[in-house]
Amino acid sequence: MATEPAAELTPLEYLSRADKELAFGNHRKAAGYLWQATEATFIGLARERELDCGDLSAVAVALEANGGATQHRYSSSLADAKTLRYHAEWVVLEDYQLDYTYEAAREFVAKCNGELE
Repeated sequence: MATEPAAELTPLEYLSRADKELAFGNHRKAAGYLWQATEATFIGLARERELDCGDLSAVAVALEANGGATQHRYSSSLADAKTLRYHAEWVVLEDYQLDYTYEAAREFVAKCNGELE
């Protein structure tokens, strides 16, 4: 599965696709879509704050440095999403790991995009 954004979807649209694929048992596709939702979230956060979105790890560090770490754990959320990207490509997670990682990344995307308050 390609992990680069194929279309300009919103993070919540990617999240919806991820949830649908997970419900159908397509774990690899779900993981790929959740990576795209997270990537789109970080790009949006970077643009809002006029940060260079070329290095998402640097964006996460900058967001945490600005006092946002208490609301969101940016670096760990990005790490979870990167793990999902690797899972989409190479199936690196066991089921229990996928469940935990998916839920953590899903919660991050939902909170950042106003789905959860």
